[in-house]
Amino acid sequence: MRRLTLTLLLVVLVAIFGLGFLLDSLFEKYNTGNDDDLTQIQSFATGVAITLNQSDSPLHVVERWPAVEDYSISLESKSDLPVPASLLADFESGEPLLLETEAGIALYFYLDKHQSVLAVQTSIAAARKHRNMALLFTGLFYLGTLLLVLLWLKPLISRLNLLRSTAKKFGAGELSSRVIPVGLSYIRDIENDFNGMADKIQHLIDDNKLLSSAVSHDLRTPLARLRFGIDTLAEAETADARAQYLGRINNDLDEMELLVNSLLRYARLDNVLEGADKQSVSLRKLLHECIAQYYDVRIIIRVNESLLNEADQLIIIGCIDHLAMLINNLIQNAVEHAKNKLVVELSRSERGFEMAFCDDGCGIPEAQRATILKPFQRGNSDEKKSFGLGLAVVSRIAQHHNARIDIRQCGRLGGARISVRFPS
Repeated sequence: MRRLTLTLLLVVLVAIFGLGFLLDSLFEKYNTGNDDDLTQIQSFATGVAITLNQSDSPLHVVERWPAVEDYSISLESKSDLPVPASLLADFESGEPLLLETEAGIALYFYLDKHQSVLAVQTSIAAARKHRNMALLFTGLFYLGTLLLVLLWLKPLISRLNLLRSTAKKFGAGELSSRVIPVGLSYIRDIENDFNGMADKIQHLIDDNKLLSSAVSHDLRTPLARLRFGIDTLAEAETADARAQYLGRINNDLDEMELLVNSLLRYARLDNVLEGADKQSVSLRKLLHECIAQYYDVRIIIRVNESLLNEADQLIIIGCIDHLAMLINNLIQNAVEHAKNKLVVELSRSERGFEMAFCDDGCGIPEAQRATILKPFQRGNSDEKKSFGLGLAVVSRIAQHHNARIDIRQCGRLGGARISVRFPS
């Protein structure tokens, strides 16, 4: 909206001040020409008035005056020309009276010797030209303002129509529809907000589909075992057999409860992230605190900080609890798949900070790297019990902190290298 406001203000200022100044300059230039015409007319009329005033028979001179296209003269009685009292003294002393008429300009001179008034009229109609030019420049001002506003509105209307058509497509079920950004857009913030909203809705719908398929798939096995266990329990003849079957049923119920709780936590993750308080967090310090919890694991965990300065704490603004969850999930994922070693590399660049988790396990096949961050996606090398939510949670937390995740093969250790890049 800031771009929209600033551009609208710029157009208004250009129209009012820039266009107005240009037209005023042209009008002043034209108006100066009018003043020259009026001076010429007044000079001619003054000469005629002096000549007639000195003539013994001014009426005879007027009658014999040649018909000139631009000027006409006549003699009138003083009483026929009502002159205001405030101007009467100047008029009788020889000051001409200038009046504008529909036909043009009329100059009146008092001939004191003959007690009459000389009227000199011109068909040039300087006043009308002056007035018409004022109307012309006023019309040009409004027309120029209108054109500037229309030029400003054209890309806005185009982007609004595109946003409207994209919203219709999205509402009709084309969930991949997005507003493609362009260089000039006054509503880029609105377009980005729409694209962000569309991404969230698409993720929610995709997650609902995955949740439905996961529930139906992952609950089917424990439910089948539970039904079989109940049937077997009914046929048990001894107390030891019944206790054994009851233990298996409890294990199946625990597995089902764990799955449901995992699904609920993941489903609520977005709402929890939106309402979480953010603060300054040292990624370097938080990483060491998380690694300290894995003192009893079977593999060696080492932190490579050779690319950092001693005082560099990698400070970002985020939710410390969720950032700890992100780090713990990545460590746990590496611990489960590594053979002997996990190396966490910390580095800083002009674009931000990076944490890279490198292990010496089997790695993640390139074909699975695009889908492994989605919920309920398990790698082929995952032999342990898992619901496939660990890296999906990492992906959501990273998105909330504007971080990017990159998955590739570790060149030194041979296993997976999962890096998280935070903007500085």
